Amino acid sequence: MLEMLRALSRADRITRRSTYPVPEAPSARAAAAGCLMRFMLLVMFLFIILPLIFSLIGGSLLGVLDGYYF
Repeated sequence: MLEMLRALSRADRITRRSTYPVPEAPSARAAAAGCLMRFMLLVMFLFIILPLIFSLIGGSLLGVLDGYYF
């Protein structure tokens, strides 16, 4: 009985291993393209957001300090 259980367990492991396909790793070119795309999106985001933030903060500071200088 114990031998049958071991054989069934072994057979189940073998069939389970063969039914699931092994995922293939993406090519280096695809990985580099994805990395470059993320970098470009980050640069575009920073070129739009940083001047906006600096202008808002700078404008509010000038408004607050306007009475101080004059």
